[in-house]
Amino acid sequence: MTKTIRIRILWSLLAFLVLIVGLVLATPYLINTKVVKKQIAEQISDWMGLPVTVSGEPVVTVFPYLTVKLRDVEIASGLGGDEPPLVSTQTLRAEMYWLPLLLGNFEVRRFHLMQPNLELIKDKDGAFSWDLRKGSLFTTDDGSGRLTLSDVTLGNFRITGGVAHYQDRTTGEEERFSNVNMMFDWPSTEDLASINGSATWRGEKIELRAQSGKPMELFAGGLSPLSAKLSSPMFSVSFDGSAATISNFQFEGDFSFDTPALGELAQWLERPLPSDRDLGAASLSARANLIGASIALSDLDLKLDDNQINGVLQLDFRQERPMVQGTLASDDLDLGQFVRVPKSLEDLMAYDLTKSKASKVDFDIRISSSDLKLGSVNLGQAAASLMTRDNQVSFSIGEAYAYGGRLEATFDMRQSADDPSIMISSLRAKANGVSAGGFTREMFGNEFVNGTALVEVDLQAEGTLVSDALADAHGSLSVVLTDGELQHFDMDVFETALQQEKDLDREKLHAGKARFDVLSVRGQLANQRLDVEGLRLTSGKRALLGAAQYGFASGELNFPGTLAIYKSSDPATHSTEPPEKEIPFLLSGSFDAPRISLRKVQDAVVPSDEEILAPGVPSEIAPSGDNAEAPQANTSSIGGVALPLVLSDPETGLSIKNTSSQP
Repeated sequence: MTKTIRIRILWSLLAFLVLIVGLVLATPYLINTKVVKKQIAEQISDWMGLPVTVSGEPVVTVFPYLTVKLRDVEIASGLGGDEPPLVSTQTLRAEMYWLPLLLGNFEVRRFHLMQPNLELIKDKDGAFSWDLRKGSLFTTDDGSGRLTLSDVTLGNFRITGGVAHYQDRTTGEEERFSNVNMMFDWPSTEDLASINGSATWRGEKIELRAQSGKPMELFAGGLSPLSAKLSSPMFSVSFDGSAATISNFQFEGDFSFDTPALGELAQWLERPLPSDRDLGAASLSARANLIGASIALSDLDLKLDDNQINGVLQLDFRQERPMVQGTLASDDLDLGQFVRVPKSLEDLMAYDLTKSKASKVDFDIRISSSDLKLGSVNLGQAAASLMTRDNQVSFSIGEAYAYGGRLEATFDMRQSADDPSIMISSLRAKANGVSAGGFTREMFGNEFVNGTALVEVDLQAEGTLVSDALADAHGSLSVVLTDGELQHFDMDVFETALQQEKDLDREKLHAGKARFDVLSVRGQLANQRLDVEGLRLTSGKRALLGAAQYGFASGELNFPGTLAIYKSSDPATHSTEPPEKEIPFLLSGSFDAPRISLRKVQDAVVPSDEEILAPGVPSEIAPSGDNAEAPQANTSSIGGVALPLVLSDPETGLSIKNTSSQP
């Protein structure tokens, strides 16, 4: 290449460069800013279907991109009328392509809203301020009436330093988001669309990342890969799978959630959990199938503090009352930490049963665990269920193996049909082979009685407060304990007082204990009083039997009974031989200050014999002697008083009658 040619090429490049620089410098003067201002406003209005006004004069800059700045821009609310604008911003920057603009065509490569204010309002009729159905971004399918996304190129849309105000006028709920920064990128309809952004909500920064592989197919009703993640220092939730918008939004894929402190998260969301303790780290992962407002979670793996739960769960929010259904299993589960326990006895008594939060949601949950706990109550291997529907609550323990025996119980509570402020409750429970010592130790912190227990409870109550329900409680209960000890009752002190006709030494009585073979109690609860229809305590050669009454309001005990003393300490022989001695007595007063006195035989109270006795104790006691007559069924003659052979406890009022005819 000759020197002349090189000089010509250099001058040509220099001339082209001068031309480009000249065009750049002259662009602001070549562009009709009023036309551009009108075109931008009309394009945005066409997309959104809402009126757009631009009050300020446009400014054109050429570095680093050809940019048109519009000032004082407002996009009207979809609610119309005197509502505040949907979007108001001091500056709207539109970065444009050079050549199309010089040729008179309007093509924007990027919109940038700086410090906008967004008013997102849902009015009482259910209309939205952000309703864009009248714009060209969406079209309505003539056949199905569904909205689909139009084939438009949005390019890049950006918000920095924005503020969003959400208001739901149907519920009065309001939320405010500050420092809103968002980037929406969709170069063409064939490319993937993505959203990346952040905002400050309730003092915490929240970040959003989402992308759709085939957004056009997604809005057209087809399947599209979809992934999203919402995170903050308080929580993280993500899903990755496929989505469609056939009729409702549908999603199927992997779902995960985790939080370092569930209790703090609930407080931050202003949705406190029904628990009296702080709940720690929690995580959930599952295969999710979402259709509209209903989501099914399979292969669920839930971790909360020391609990790990697996199973399936379905949540349905399509009705006014949300529904939660599921079957869950865990090796070690403590449900007590999820229940709010009143801080004091006064708070418990004042608890309003009609305000139960569980009654606001329909639950149908079944749980099984190898080691199930309810706070201080260890149910061991158990299966339980919770159901709430139409102001009715039912909690059942279908089968639990705890404290060496088997437990089952059902608690039901429903609203009265005559008075919605009254809750009708019932409790039915059975326990067989349970260690009374282990149960009382864990429940009350004091092993005041031990032995193997057989218990049946059937109680009903009505009331608004817990105190009302307890005052109205009525029903039956029975308890049989075998081979145990009763603390704070010294049988030797009691017998000595009767034999010597002296007052009870309360301190010695309370300091001792009574070893028993069988303790049986049967009673009825009504009007804040327990009527013990049959009580029997067999301890070696001695047996206490009779009937009693205890008033919960007065704290007074009335126990007219008989102390029978046999020749043998074998309880089996008590059914074949009469007692050597029987001492009728009257035990009265309070448990802290009992009084004892001898009682005439004819004053004896004859308890009924309709309930069962302890297994192995015959229903008849044959009198001894040559002239003995055949005994009456289920009664024995002790000191001329006909008494059933029952095993009873004065405090519980429960008893068991013998069903065997053999000793």
